[in-house]
Amino acid sequence: MLADRIATIEAMSARERKVEWRRLTKSPPPPAFGSGLLARALAYREQEKAFGGLANANVKRIRMIAMEGSVGTSSPKRSVRPGTWLSRTWHGEVHQVIVVDDGVEYRGKRYASLSAVARKITGARWSGPRFFGLTSPRLETLGVTTDG
Repeated sequence: MLADRIATIEAMSARERKVEWRRLTKSPPPPAFGSGLLARALAYREQEKAFGGLANANVKRIRMIAMEGSVGTSSPKRSVRPGTWLSRTWHGEVHQVIVVDDGVEYRGKRYASLSAVARKITGARWSGPRFFGLTSPRLETLGVTTDG
């Protein structure tokens, strides 16, 4: 019975959970998985066996997102609402943009993207969201997204 199996997982020690993970997956547990997360992952596996896994369309979508992240392509787009003001100080000068329906406005001129504005300001190719503080390279290296 599923409830009994999950109760067994909850009662396991951290070491026992790691052994169980290796038994089920034929691989070591992910280093980032603490004992609590490992218990939840094992319980999910049991539920998956009892009730079935994700729909194929969802599995494909998850794989696509994972592949995008692994090859360095952009993460899902952040939705910044029209009317939002963004500001960045660059070399002592304050630069402000306002998000509009079809891009951004900077000093009275429309641009297709924040990256185009960042390029105009710096003279170099920048990620506009990173330049204006919407993404953080430190968090990205940890796998944390700031998408809303």
